[in-house]
Amino acid sequence: MEEKKIYEGKLITLGDSLVGKTCLIYRFFEEAFMNNYLSTIGCDLKKKLVNLDDGRVIKLVIYDTAGQERFKSLSLNYIKKADGIFIIYDITNKQSFLNVENWIKTAKEDIKKNVPIYLIANKIDLEDERVISKENGLNLSAEYNLKFYETSCKSGANVEKCFKDMASELYDIIDEKIKKYNNKKNKDNKDDNETIQLELKSEKKKKCC
Repeated sequence: MEEKKIYEGKLITLGDSLVGKTCLIYRFFEEAFMNNYLSTIGCDLKKKLVNLDDGRVIKLVIYDTAGQERFKSLSLNYIKKADGIFIIYDITNKQSFLNVENWIKTAKEDIKKNVPIYLIANKIDLEDERVISKENGLNLSAEYNLKFYETSCKSGANVEKCFKDMASELYDIIDEKIKKYNNKKNKDNKDDNETIQLELKSEKKKKCC
């Protein structure tokens, strides 16, 4: 029986303080709502094995970063390690949405590889307090070619979906990279073997003569 491949994908959450980054992660991990929490200081690290619907398994390593300006340089260090990025804003907080473009530019400028970036509009359970429409989020995500989700840590709406979609995409990306690496390695080995065979034939000819 073939051993199941388990890859490891690094995911980072970015966004202003109090948009719900930690609550989003908690909801995905514990399937519960975090009523009381303190703002993240620096960066918190969590790991979870994610079983995808088609049987694939990936370990998500999630960096939960602080949104405060004084921790921004620390967030940049983790962006460089990321295989995927969530940029999160609060639909009841206009400034958190206005700052999304800064987070997108920061991520795209600092990272040296193409990684999937998802735009997450959080706290849709607070519909009466909404100041950022779904259309606003869709337009911004389309402008930067990002996948877009509206979520609620309280009700759980779309939380599992955005994490599992990211996990599936990361699995495919990592799997493709490994296949390319193995193909190149096999080709290099084949080339080496062919070179050795040619050298051996050359040596035999010399001996015969």
